[in-house]
Amino acid sequence: MNRTNYLMEIFYLSGIIGIISQFLGELETSYIILLALLILDTVTGMVVAIRHRRFSSRGLAKLLKKVIPYTVSIITVRLLEIGMLPLFETTILSEVMIAFLQITEAVSILENLTLLGVPIPSNFITILLNHLKIPGLDKVLEASRKNEQDISDIDEMIKYQIPTFECQYVRKLLEIKFQVCKSIALQIKNQLKEKDEDNHELMYYKTMAFIELGFKEMQEQWKEEKILQQYIDELHKIHYYKVNRWLQKVRAICYSQQSLEEKKEQLIDGLIIVLYQAILDARKLLCNQGGSR
Repeated sequence: MNRTNYLMEIFYLSGIIGIISQFLGELETSYIILLALLILDTVTGMVVAIRHRRFSSRGLAKLLKKVIPYTVSIITVRLLEIGMLPLFETTILSEVMIAFLQITEAVSILENLTLLGVPIPSNFITILLNHLKIPGLDKVLEASRKNEQDISDIDEMIKYQIPTFECQYVRKLLEIKFQVCKSIALQIKNQLKEKDEDNHELMYYKTMAFIELGFKEMQEQWKEEKILQQYIDELHKIHYYKVNRWLQKVRAICYSQQSLEEKKEQLIDGLIIVLYQAILDARKLLCNQGGSR
């Protein structure tokens, strides 16, 4: 009976692979390469997590969360291309999507290798992108970079600054704080619209709503992760006036006569400065306690 079930599972899996291969056609090899990069990114990410004592089983779950959306997205684009066959035949859309996903995973792998101490030339990615000859890829990458450039500093602090803290409570506290603040920055960037530009009061209260909900979520996550209250209280004591100073600037920025984009930029820049100060204050906290624990 077990043998029959095993054969049936192989049959179903072969059928799924066959269907995907039929849809992808000439793109099958590119998709296999993407899967290989996903696995390599997951493995190197887990090694980094182990080295910095942050390992959990979520790494494998993230792999599945990437594979399924990636596959569905690629098949959807491929179906669109097949639907356009009566007009013209093309695979450009699929090629651009798969290439973009491959580059995203490759960059993540290189970042993981950097964290592991592997010497990677700083201009390697730039050289790689300059030599890629894929129609439309430059515009896609440029749009992506423009959308994310305002919060790239937060990502870099999460990847390169926070893992250097040996104290697990401070490290986890900062991880949660920075992830929540990244979410706040994205809300400011994406949810403040042109209609809010002239209504200063509405813009201010929307921005403060993002911040207050984020701070509430931060407290709840700290509680769920069982961060010792003494670390939360002591960091708050050192860091509070800097956060409060930024909140005062938030009001001044929202009520200013600047353009919407200038206001967004200043709000996010101010938040990033506060996070850099949080890194320094966390180190000061550990020094006051006589070193990391």
